[in-house]
Amino acid sequence: MKQFEFIVQDVMGIHARLAGDMAAAAKKFTSLILLKKGEKEADLKNPLAIMRLAVKQEELVTITALGEDEDQAVEQLKDQMVKIGLSKSS
Repeated sequence: MKQFEFIVQDVMGIHARLAGDMAAAAKKFTSLILLKKGEKEADLKNPLAIMRLAVKQEELVTITALGEDEDQAVEQLKDQMVKIGLSKSS
């Protein structure tokens, strides 16, 4: 299991377009990939599940990958979160 945390930077939080972008990026991997906010979590491959978390700006979230391509998934998803403006570069 690999994971990383970040604080959401987008002023609108995770809205529909970003949820779609996140899901599209996650679907490239076979690993189970979850987005967690507090005690709630969602399948990162499901944009509607992501939206149900109602993540706001400045909230801490965690992305966890579990599976055979988890290392690659975490590294690429970290880069993707920066690219779409959700996270600052680390």
